[in-house]
Amino acid sequence: MRIFIMRHGEAETMAKIDADRNLTAHGIQQAREQGEWLTEAANHIDRVIVSPYNRALQTYEHLAASTATNMPSEIETWEAVTPYGNSTMAVDYLSNLCRDGVKNVLIVSHLPFVEDLVTALCESPQQVGFSTGTIAEIEWQGEQGEFICSNRPEV
Repeated sequence: MRIFIMRHGEAETMAKIDADRNLTAHGIQQAREQGEWLTEAANHIDRVIVSPYNRALQTYEHLAASTATNMPSEIETWEAVTPYGNSTMAVDYLSNLCRDGVKNVLIVSHLPFVEDLVTALCESPQQVGFSTGTIAEIEWQGEQGEFICSNRPEV
């Protein structure tokens, strides 16, 4: 299974509650550029899992609008992938998807969760450098993953 783990695009710094922060114009551009990159990286995505926070949902919306990659018609929004989400629960869910034959998964989330998830999947800390809009690609066989690459937008 290939897992694409993306940190949301750049977001405004202030909102009444963290979950309500929106993308900046720069964050929208980052998401669009990553959609173009995803077109080259994968011809289809079987599952999309997105944090319910505004900035993550907006990132996915702009990414999906700018990619030619086939995306599922529905996305899963999940509290377990919010900033302090549960990487163990996410790995268990990904294990089930892998057993079910799912080939490509995109997760749009936040720091520190994205770093925690990469570490859990690869069983060791990885030096991804998750700046906003970064996508890490992992080849994972249900037990241990291999970190393939990290894509940082050039915006």
